[in-house]
Amino acid sequence: MFSESDSQESEYTERRVKVNNLSPKLPRKKRRRTIKEEPDVESLVEFPVQALFSVLHSDYGDEDDTFEQLIEPLLPDFLRARDTIEKESVERDESGNLTRPLRLSEISSLAEELSRKQELSQKEAVTLRKIKLEQQRRVARISQPVIAAPDSALTLLPSDISGHPINPEVLDALYNIQTTPFESSFFARLEGTRESFPPGLISVDWETRTPWMSLMADIREHYTFAHPERESSVEGMAPITYSTLHAYHLPQVHDLLERSFWTGIDVTDALDYLPEKTTMVAMYKKVVVGVAIIMSPIQTYITYLAVKAGWDKAQIARTMLFHLISMHPDKDFTLHVSTNSSAMLLYNQFGFKAEEFVAGFYSSYLDSNSRASKNAFRLRLRHI
Repeated sequence: MFSESDSQESEYTERRVKVNNLSPKLPRKKRRRTIKEEPDVESLVEFPVQALFSVLHSDYGDEDDTFEQLIEPLLPDFLRARDTIEKESVERDESGNLTRPLRLSEISSLAEELSRKQELSQKEAVTLRKIKLEQQRRVARISQPVIAAPDSALTLLPSDISGHPINPEVLDALYNIQTTPFESSFFARLEGTRESFPPGLISVDWETRTPWMSLMADIREHYTFAHPERESSVEGMAPITYSTLHAYHLPQVHDLLERSFWTGIDVTDALDYLPEKTTMVAMYKKVVVGVAIIMSPIQTYITYLAVKAGWDKAQIARTMLFHLISMHPDKDFTLHVSTNSSAMLLYNQFGFKAEEFVAGFYSSYLDSNSRASKNAFRLRLRHI
């Protein structure tokens, strides 16, 4: 059975065949393959290598020679060449000393030495950073920038700033500005006075006023009244602090004890026997005004108890003795005191009892012209 679609398909096939027949067939181009021909062995020119081998064998034929043996004859020439180059690069620094650039071996050893350190100082850190930077420049083949001042003389540029006249009233107003001391400022009320208390602080006393503090206040007030036109300095209030003995206290403590007792007193060894349990220092700002020391926590013998002149009658000695006794409540306290010393009243108030009278106890310590009695009482405070 023949259909219309079949007729169209046959017509399309015939047309396609005719079109293909109309196009001429072109011959295909064949690719040329280049075949590498091997050269003829007979055509090669023979190189006389036997003579070269004989020369090399005569010069370097000894297989037992090491690198040191080969380089040793050349080493003096290398060293002389290096010295010549280093002499050309020698310069003088600001101090007049001769300097030269570091060798690569010196730079490498210095970098390794600095890298092995756990902590570096500021100079060492900068040096190590510069060495690493120079190594990176050398790897990247970047030349180091040359920073040098020009050889020609420098000329001063003319100043374009013209001077304006200053109003004297403005200067007077600036000079008359009175600043508020930090202790009296509003910021101090918010932040506090930021007093630096000593380490090992035990007690702080803001209420006690000693005769010396009152005398200094009277002198400042008298100066202010006598010279009202002058600006008077404002003295900030400070407390009396009680802390343990430290090394920076020793010069003032030795001076205080020598003035109170006799010369040659040294309490440096008190720092070796638990000073937080055996020592007490009273200070006003940076001045040591009192000291109390016992021998050890086991043998609670009061070695020294002294208060600076002008700071007495302010219960400073009482406070130091109270803190020492409070640190060792289960111990008996003993001491020797001169028979005519006013400290007998203080010890009696704490409950010390006289156990023994020792004649000439201070004979080997006190000066012959001293007013203090050379006899002493041995006192004891028994714990309950």
